[in-house]
Amino acid sequence: MKTAGIAIDKWKLAIFKRHLDAAGYSYTEHPGLTADSLILKVKAEFVAPLQKVVEAAQMECKLS
Repeated sequence: MKTAGIAIDKWKLAIFKRHLDAAGYSYTEHPGLTADSLILKVKAEFVAPLQKVVEAAQMECKLS
């Protein structure tokens, strides 16, 4: 099992949580590098499927 770190702006959290939950990933939230960001540590067996989930979440953020 690998751990991937995903840095996001705080306003994106609900979108990323929805996508990660729907895909069945477990994750924890950690403080980011700035006050308006955070790090999601995601457990994943393989990175490629996780990348597709992250890209979909990012696209939804871009369109919102």
